[in-house]
Amino acid sequence: MSKAPTHRFLFPSILFLLPTALFADEVFLKGAGSITGRIVEQTDATVMVDIGGGTIGVAMSRVDHIVKSRSDLDEYDLRASRLARWDVNAWRDLARWATRRGLDRQAGEAYEKILAIEPDDPEAQGALGFVLLDGNWVTKDEAYRARGFVKYDGEWMMPTEAQMRLDSAAAEQSRREADERARKEEIEKLKEDVKAQYAAEAARDEEWRAEGAAWFYSRAYSWGGWGYGVSTWPGDSGFHQHTWHSSPWQHR
Repeated sequence: MSKAPTHRFLFPSILFLLPTALFADEVFLKGAGSITGRIVEQTDATVMVDIGGGTIGVAMSRVDHIVKSRSDLDEYDLRASRLARWDVNAWRDLARWATRRGLDRQAGEAYEKILAIEPDDPEAQGALGFVLLDGNWVTKDEAYRARGFVKYDGEWMMPTEAQMRLDSAAAEQSRREADERARKEEIEKLKEDVKAQYAAEAARDEEWRAEGAAWFYSRAYSWGGWGYGVSTWPGDSGFHQHTWHSSPWQHR
């Protein structure tokens, strides 16, 4: 009786350390969906996932769990490993298949295999972003520049249109700046109005206090100095017998 292969009994935690060429992974995040691709590196801190068009790094603290299964990336690698280097039609089929699966990077690799054999292949050149200009394959940017186009805000256009957009953007910027200045001036005016209002109220309060003090002292003197017989007649000073005897304390 033959001994069973030991890899059949490896725990899942050990499987994560094995090469991932035959696995596709779905990394489920805590409360944030999942990422489907192929794990190319995993540590206690991060997991790196190849999604076909690039690699995404995810902190393990955000990972809920990982599920492994075969994916299109694995299928592409398997098919590519079986193709002969000079088989243009086979690489073309693989490139088209990868494009349909959204594997743009892998499709590009397949088309580059074609160009290594057939440099003027129009499908491969077009798929890789080249266009035919005066009998030569050039990038799209080179073709646009050769035709007099300019790139503005990430878009190719004629210089007149670019100038119109530039002028429009400048006018819009000027309008925003004017609105901002007007808003600041309005705020400053409001501050000054509030300060003036506070100053007016303070002046009224001071006037009220002065009037109150004058009224208090005028009443105090008109009542005879609160019973001490101080004369209120103009020109008089000191104590007078008639005012002293009119004091309320004299009748007690």
